[in-house]
Amino acid sequence: MIAAEKCLIPFDCDTFAREALYTLMRSIAEVKADHNPSLHVEGVVVNQYQKQANLPRQLVEELIAEGLPVLDTKISTSVKVRESHTDAKPLIHYAPSHKLTEEYRALHVEIHQ
Repeated sequence: MIAAEKCLIPFDCDTFAREALYTLMRSIAEVKADHNPSLHVEGVVVNQYQKQANLPRQLVEELIAEGLPVLDTKISTSVKVRESHTDAKPLIHYAPSHKLTEEYRALHVEIHQ
């Protein structure tokens, strides 16, 4: 992080990940204060998101309410990732029209706007 200008933080939608996120944010603040004032968090990438479940939605709402830079694009849970790993293919080649692939495309667009 000392040499980076910006970073993305994955967030896996559970309470352990939330605590880890807070710890990481403190570490980033320390690096920024002591070594790299230009470092900033470009966004928190919500991963393993299940929009029908209450807990992930609640956790994301809390992060937003706390002022964390949560990106709009949410990456859902899917077995397709594991399948693409087993087949040794990137998801975009393994399942180019799958919902998860589209979410990653949307994330790419959001980050590069």
